[in-house]
Amino acid sequence: MSNVSDIKPWFREDLARTLMSIYFASASNGTQRTSDNENYRVGFAAALSSVALAVGVNPESFLAPEDIQRLRSTTR
Repeated sequence: MSNVSDIKPWFREDLARTLMSIYFASASNGTQRTSDNENYRVGFAAALSSVALAVGVNPESFLAPEDIQRLRSTTR
């Protein structure tokens, strides 16, 4: 960046809304329940949760309860 005025701050609420929109776009890919789809959802939710935690956003504020349960069951 050549100019300090080019720096745009991101706020936690902005990041939370961005993560939420990415999550819901992914979750709307259909309702088929296959093993591959379940594994994909767990991995995707885990990746978004990792980013959320890194920027101070609670993943439970945007993940569906069933995805939260999937994440909890895979970490035990």
